[in-house]
Amino acid sequence: MAKLLFRLGRWSYLRRWIVIGVWLAIVAAVGGASLSIQKGYNDLFSIGGVPSQHATEMLVEKFPGTPNPVEAASVDLVFRTPDGETLTDEDNHEVVDEVLASVRDNVDDLADPESLANPVEANEQQTDLVIGTSTDMGLPREVAEADAANVATLSPDGRTGVSSFSFDVDLPADVTDSDKEAVNEALDIARDAGLEAEAGGAGFGDPIAIEPISEVIGLFAAFVILLIAFGSIVAAGMPLISAVVGVGIGALGITGATAFVPLNNITPVLGIMLGLAVAIDYALFIMSRYRDELRNGRSRTDAAGLSVGTAGSAVVFAGLTVIIALVGLRVADIEFLSYMGYAAAATVLVSVLVALTLLPALFGAFGDKVFRKDAATGAKVRAGMTVAEAEEAVEASLAAGPRGKKKKRPKKEKKEKTGPTLGTKWVQLIHRAPGGFLLVVVASLILLTLPATNLQLSLPSDKTSPVDTTQRKSAELIEEGFGPGRGAPFLVIVNTDDVDPDAPSLAPLVDSGIGPSEAAFVNVKDRLGNNVGVEHSQLIAASEDGSTAQILVTPTTGPIDEQTVQLIQQLRAEQEAIENETGVDMGITGLMPMQQDVTDRLADAMPVYLALVVGLALVLLLMVFRSLMVPVMAAAGFLLSVGAAFGVTVLFWQDGLWGLINSPGPLISFLPIFLIGVTFGLAMDYQVFIVSRMRERYTLRSHEAAKTSRYNAVEDSVIHGFGLGARVVAAAALIMICVFISFIAQPLPFIQTFGFALGAAVLFDAFFIRMTLIPALMFLCGRATWYMPKWLDRILPSVDVEGAKLEEAYESGEIERIEDEDEDREDREVAETPSAQA
Repeated sequence: MAKLLFRLGRWSYLRRWIVIGVWLAIVAAVGGASLSIQKGYNDLFSIGGVPSQHATEMLVEKFPGTPNPVEAASVDLVFRTPDGETLTDEDNHEVVDEVLASVRDNVDDLADPESLANPVEANEQQTDLVIGTSTDMGLPREVAEADAANVATLSPDGRTGVSSFSFDVDLPADVTDSDKEAVNEALDIARDAGLEAEAGGAGFGDPIAIEPISEVIGLFAAFVILLIAFGSIVAAGMPLISAVVGVGIGALGITGATAFVPLNNITPVLGIMLGLAVAIDYALFIMSRYRDELRNGRSRTDAAGLSVGTAGSAVVFAGLTVIIALVGLRVADIEFLSYMGYAAAATVLVSVLVALTLLPALFGAFGDKVFRKDAATGAKVRAGMTVAEAEEAVEASLAAGPRGKKKKRPKKEKKEKTGPTLGTKWVQLIHRAPGGFLLVVVASLILLTLPATNLQLSLPSDKTSPVDTTQRKSAELIEEGFGPGRGAPFLVIVNTDDVDPDAPSLAPLVDSGIGPSEAAFVNVKDRLGNNVGVEHSQLIAASEDGSTAQILVTPTTGPIDEQTVQLIQQLRAEQEAIENETGVDMGITGLMPMQQDVTDRLADAMPVYLALVVGLALVLLLMVFRSLMVPVMAAAGFLLSVGAAFGVTVLFWQDGLWGLINSPGPLISFLPIFLIGVTFGLAMDYQVFIVSRMRERYTLRSHEAAKTSRYNAVEDSVIHGFGLGARVVAAAALIMICVFISFIAQPLPFIQTFGFALGAAVLFDAFFIRMTLIPALMFLCGRATWYMPKWLDRILPSVDVEGAKLEEAYESGEIERIEDEDEDREDREVAETPSAQA
């Protein structure tokens, strides 16, 4: 593969304008096609094969015209008066009427204008209807009054009222900004009159989109880090160019995919977030190798080919690992999550292709503006010196001049520092006390993981919106006026087509003269209502044929309370017992139960997915490093880093540590499984880029170097390999952290949480694990670090991620070399002078 990539990189360099033109044409073509065929994103997180799906299907079948709870674009307008006033007061009553009239007149997509009623009048009419209907059915008046109070539109103290309506759209995401603005302007009438007025509900959610501020912050931070790493504005800008092209194609492609499959709004968010980070990092790895090859005296053409053949091989392997981890999300068997994984994987794939082709083409387009090619240094490197030694020798020869006289250095040139790098100093410090570093890292990460034991998960809702939004305020007003359970109702569907009229639990009711179906409805209502955590249970509707009923169950706790989640499980256990005893067909649906089903499915899939990615890591690293211990170290380190990332995310975003987060709450349900996949892919990236340098040193030079060194072969490989790879990995990790953390600037909490969690995961894995724990373990394991049974070595395929065979072929002359036509003549003359050859 390395030789193929070498030819691809060199061809791209030589045919630079063709390559650049092709990529620009692809951007234009994908953009034009995608924007013309796209159908838009939705904001649904429903999945098939869950308990609530069956209940929803019965609801839609037996009650024609009833919208799917997940697809309904319903809105709650909530009004609250100041202390000492009520909504029944004439002035307040008129203000609410004025607000509702404004909504009817100015909202274009209003499903049923007549349903939008003043909560005071609606409450009176609804109360009379419920009590009258219930007493006519033979229910005691106190039960009827309790049923009416449970669905009241006016709070008991008269201060809070709710008026509901629905937008006439297929999905909540289809609600237009102009209609939402019309609602907000109507609410301002009440606000100006001194009332609290807020709007919530699925139809009034904030759109899930990325504000450009994150990309700007992330790209600027990446540019600063690249400028420090490369010391050139042109060189610092090239990874950003390739990243924008790759991520742009990926994001546009995801938009176009909405024409064929349903994608939710978070899909492009995660694709852009991850694609931007890996695209910059992959370009950084290849550019660093390109600079090294130029320092080794290669022509620019060959340096481009060698950088793509060597570092590009590692990029392909790293990108493939990330792609496999993302595609592996399919194991959860959740459609929207699978699509999210596919979309992010496609963006990573495009970023890899851009790094392998567009980047060398840009090398050719910018020429010596990228990196200055020093032929004198290259000549000495080829003679056996290290780059640092060669640069120091050239500096001395230039200073001496042709006659041994000291030559004054031009003011603009600064002598580059030589000697041990910061990475080398760090790993030498670890070598002095590897056990101590091991203990500190492991203990720290375990302590940071502990808060994850209190992890709570949910999907976005009004209750998880930022505290200063109208959606969050509306939920809190409803909770304050009507109780927390009002925001988390369960809808139970009971079908009695196959009811057993002789069931013992129905006998008392049937014997009293009630039909089997009605007896089953009452039995279900009473048994569900007797569960701890249920505030009220009531019959609210029956189908035309009388075979199916809707039962509204109101919990005592809110939508994000753990007790509500436990109640769903408790009621479903009760449901199974009722079905076995009576023969009825039941199901629990509603927005909150449906969202919880998604959360439960994701939680169940997480251990399986974790086992998959850890197993994949072991196999891949066995092939790459031909060692038993290295894969075990890598997998254990991955578990520590991802655990710590979970812990700190829970600590800040769920528990609200130190009050730094103004809207703490449960984490979004699919964050854990996605965080595991992304962190795994990135962890393997850093493992490959650092440890492959160690492996290369161990197989080629460490045993010989150990004869004259105070380090043994393993120590030599770790120290020198780490010194070669640490700087570029540190820069790559910092860039990725900056890109991820920049998403905290987004307005939606769960996008902020994603950025924080991914940034924390990269921080822990790159600096705590790959750059501290791994070298410490290698020092402690000694010769066992690189042990590999011969039988296992024979059966495993060999993966040359560093392109060692390519370099051998190039040095031996097997691969024809190409000299640049515009080689810097001054550099050639310097290389050929006696002082430069000394």
